[in-house]
Amino acid sequence: MTKIRGTTHKCRKFDDILVYLGEFGTYQKCCYYLLCLMAILPACHAFAQVFLAAETDHWCHVPEFNEVKCSLNNSVPFCQDMMKNLSIPLEESSDQCGDGLVYSNCERYENMTYTNDTIECDHGWIYDRSQYKSSIFQEFDLVCGRYYLGALSSSAHMAGLFIGSVGFGGLSDRIGRLPALMVTALCMTISGTACAFSPNIQAYSIFRLFVGASQMGMFMVTFVLATELVGPSKRVFAGAVIEFYFSFGYMLLAFLAYFIRYWWILQLCLSLPASIFLIYWWLIPESPRWLISVGKTEKAAAIIRECAEVNRVTVPNSVYEELNEYTGDLKQNSGSFLDLLRLPNMRMKSLNLFYNWFTISLVYYGLSLNTSNLGGNDYLNAFLSGAVEIPAYTLSIFLPETRFGRRWSQSSTLILAGVACILTLLAPVCKMQWIGITLAMIGKFSVSAAFAIVYIFSAEIYPTPVRTIGLGLSSMCARIGGILAPQMILIKTLWEPLPIIIFGATSILAGLVTLLLPETRNQKLPETLEEGELFGTAYAKLSVDDGEKKDQTVLEATV
Repeated sequence: MTKIRGTTHKCRKFDDILVYLGEFGTYQKCCYYLLCLMAILPACHAFAQVFLAAETDHWCHVPEFNEVKCSLNNSVPFCQDMMKNLSIPLEESSDQCGDGLVYSNCERYENMTYTNDTIECDHGWIYDRSQYKSSIFQEFDLVCGRYYLGALSSSAHMAGLFIGSVGFGGLSDRIGRLPALMVTALCMTISGTACAFSPNIQAYSIFRLFVGASQMGMFMVTFVLATELVGPSKRVFAGAVIEFYFSFGYMLLAFLAYFIRYWWILQLCLSLPASIFLIYWWLIPESPRWLISVGKTEKAAAIIRECAEVNRVTVPNSVYEELNEYTGDLKQNSGSFLDLLRLPNMRMKSLNLFYNWFTISLVYYGLSLNTSNLGGNDYLNAFLSGAVEIPAYTLSIFLPETRFGRRWSQSSTLILAGVACILTLLAPVCKMQWIGITLAMIGKFSVSAAFAIVYIFSAEIYPTPVRTIGLGLSSMCARIGGILAPQMILIKTLWEPLPIIIFGATSILAGLVTLLLPETRNQKLPETLEEGELFGTAYAKLSVDDGEKKDQTVLEATV
């Protein structure tokens, strides 16, 4: 026997109230599109390291050449090549498609007369600044023996995402969506600005940790608040459209980076605008759904009245009376992350979703690493990487609303991504590269659609008291997948196809286990812990649609 904490009450669900307010009326639209703007900055910070820490060609600084000047007829590149030819040894370099000789990055000739002896760079390095005028790679000399420090900031950022997933998820469920959102905006402004003035790589990495935490918190809380304002038939639309703004942020980053070639200026441009969102404290309401779930019904009623006035509709007085009458029961309905694992049915659904999020992130970033070596213009590649997700998010709007529903849409996109990964093993590596690139884009397209769907799918499965923390824990699992994705390069030393096989197999398996989850299309959001536990089971059919009290024997049923 497992007794579900909290009691069921007569109070109307917020979805019932939306019957009077409208599922996506003028009031909700204004709030929703303002919130969507907050998805832009997290995307910029998510991929900013591509430009902030861009690696450039470098070679040993040789003081003997300080006084050497080329003639006016010679270009700067010609002068650099001439000096490197005299002072820098050549070494073999190979890739999958050929061999060649390149100038050493970490050694120079010991002297100019006897050129067989080499030594490590002892007077610093010279960097190719033709494309990137400044990056942390150049700023902090993250080369040769210090190369490993370059991964420090990336690891710190991933750790920040991990912390932000759980920290801001729990904070949002405890103090409210809007206050937590303001904390993320303030944290992003302060830590992002501090990053730009970091004196060394260690300080930069610490500040990047806080940027990562605020970045994840901002997007996650924004997503939850935005989707909690709309009705069941509009949740997929609301969940997918916000992803368009995320893609726009990715493309905006490439645009800004093209014109801003100094890393610290770019960092400031990405961080300071977060302070603008602090005015949302006066523009955006708290989630009425959350207020009802924690018993703050007077505040919820005030927001409902304001919404009704803007939408020009009338809400019966009985709705407000029911909200006030059962405040005591509502206050007992708060939950914690333990409730996701304590209740048997909720535990199975949560573990399933955790694996989904882990796999999607693993495959998404794994494919991104494979497509990052396409060559060509860095800024154009980054822009296209964001643009290719737009049709994926478009698909994620319409497919879950068809007869496929959420479950089959999620399953099919994951399976397609896995199959595309496996097929890349059959594509030529050096000849007809477009085949492998096309398959990689199909894989990224599919997993991007799965990423958009899993957000709304998860938000509909988790009950209101633990919805944000549920998304936070799910996102935490995604961060683990994101951390592991770059490590796949190490597995290549064991067997070249192994990483792709892992990506494909885990994605296909995730698509299959998704079918064990309940369908949520056109279903009312579970607003209490007991409703979340019963959702997707035979007991859920015993609930009464008009909000009357469920039979107490159902709530304390053996599960």
